Amino acid sequence: MKRNNKQIELYQDAFDFLLDGDHELVVYGVLKKLHIRRDNPYYEDLVQEGMMAFVEKYIQAINLKKEPGSYLLFIYQGVYWYILDCLRKEMRHRAGIEEPTDEKDLMLELEDKKKSVGFYDAHIISDELRNQLSQEEARYLTLAYDYGMNISEIARECHASRTTVYKWRRGVINQFQK
Repeated sequence: MKRNNKQIELYQDAFDFLLDGDHELVVYGVLKKLHIRRDNPYYEDLVQEGMMAFVEKYIQAINLKKEPGSYLLFIYQGVYWYILDCLRKEMRHRAGIEEPTDEKDLMLELEDKKKSVGFYDAHIISDELRNQLSQEEARYLTLAYDYGMNISEIARECHASRTTVYKWRRGVINQFQK
């Protein structure tokens, strides 16, 4: 029950932030940037979708412990991508492209990559390559290949500069080419 009250308070804070000052203009700014005018039949729906996306992004910013000064930029980007996604869905719907429904489990339709020859080949190659790498290069390979981290994330994780991480990447590439 306590968790529910905290969530309610967080949503209330998010709506208060939206209505405070001119923060609603973020949603209208996104619509303007996307060239959606008031005469668009979906304008009011998109405004409401944008307001809900604003609230969700505000809560996400709080949970990610973003700096209060960067809230609006983070929220603007989130609302922009959400509205753009809504527009894409509408275009696909109009074009007759089938949208996935919640009734189908799409994961069951995917092939199991762990049973494929390519999966085993890639892991054998990466295991052999790891044996020829320095400890830092091997850690780079693990974080980049297995965890899908980018250069900045790896630098943060390893407490190293991006330049150092690029050197590790070059070392991995050189060993792989040998």
